[in-house]
Amino acid sequence: MASSSETTIPTSNDIPTSELSSHHIPDNEGEVHFTPPLYRQRYMFTLDIIERDPTLYSLLDIGCGSCQLLTIGKYRNPHIQLAAAVDIVRFELDEACFRLKPLPVEYMVFRRETPLHMYVLHSDATKICNCFHHFDVVTLIEVIEHLYLNDLENLVTHVFAYIRPRLVIVTTPNADFNVLFSTMICGQFRHADHKFEFTRQEFNLWAQKIALTYGYLVEFTGVGEAPLNEQHRNIGTCTQIAIFYRQEINNEISLTSNEFFKRLSYCKQHEIISLIDYPHGIKQITKLDEQVRYILEMYRLMAEDKARHGDDNHDTYPLTVNCQTLINHPRLLHFKLVLEDLKQIIESIGYKMLDNDRIILSEDPPMHSREDYHENENDLCLTSKSNETIEHKHQSNQPEESWD
Repeated sequence: MASSSETTIPTSNDIPTSELSSHHIPDNEGEVHFTPPLYRQRYMFTLDIIERDPTLYSLLDIGCGSCQLLTIGKYRNPHIQLAAAVDIVRFELDEACFRLKPLPVEYMVFRRETPLHMYVLHSDATKICNCFHHFDVVTLIEVIEHLYLNDLENLVTHVFAYIRPRLVIVTTPNADFNVLFSTMICGQFRHADHKFEFTRQEFNLWAQKIALTYGYLVEFTGVGEAPLNEQHRNIGTCTQIAIFYRQEINNEISLTSNEFFKRLSYCKQHEIISLIDYPHGIKQITKLDEQVRYILEMYRLMAEDKARHGDDNHDTYPLTVNCQTLINHPRLLHFKLVLEDLKQIIESIGYKMLDNDRIILSEDPPMHSREDYHENENDLCLTSKSNETIEHKHQSNQPEESWD
């Protein structure tokens, strides 16, 4: 690990009060942009590493902040069935609980195949205890640079000597990359709360010493590539990453949620902010039936309204829709339906079909008023748009980029 002479560590008195905030430097200040955003590259890389080993059962995210990692990953890795998020900043954990709480739609659409017990804990991970022993994975995403070196040494001892996970993933800023940032509003570091930032050489020496001391193998990588030009080819990535693998693998019993809760109840160092159990175990065919029924009902109401107005040639009964239209519907595409399977579902939910593979939506004109149909159509459009937004929000909803 870099000594204090190699890495200057300011105290809170060295930083102006106006800079003591949790604001992260936006990427446009330094004229550096990342696609996908750097925060997301870090989280997705971490989840990819965890996904490689399906025998991993439990995950401890130290310095979780507002729990973006677990928010992204809670439906990603079904083999992770116990997760704990730990942070010393209470208001961050309140936001984390809001992020992690399942939405009502997740009980109908987004389901896990396996249980997931999620603990949100207000705690100081630099203080050693045995509560987290037998956790399989520990993640430290942009955490170590926020600690003074003596606190960092305590955290390393806690993680590698007491918890002894099979896998540890550590990410931290690469100080060599800072030459690309034309403006550093927090002085020599990317964030006002950073106590230091390792160069690649310092980070490698620090991680290799840990691996040698505690019996781990370590690999180095990173995310956030530098521009492709001769001038910057040797500065590395914006975020540097160390992946530790424990060399000694014993046939250990997986830590259960009940055992973990019992440990926490006897320990005074941790405050349980929230315990969340996620919905799971619903068969896909049930979801598919519900989706098909909902879509057909939507088509029926809209077709009846158009028939009443004389729109789109829907002025004759029976009103029908082609099977291929359902197969190609955005809500059903991922099921990869074939015609014969769809016909069986149509029959099971009580709809009739014509010989030309058209589904009968309505055989007789409805008796409702025109105003009723306008209200139904508006409600359905709003519901459809809302559900489509929820289904695709992980593709389009990206917070503002930050370096840290």
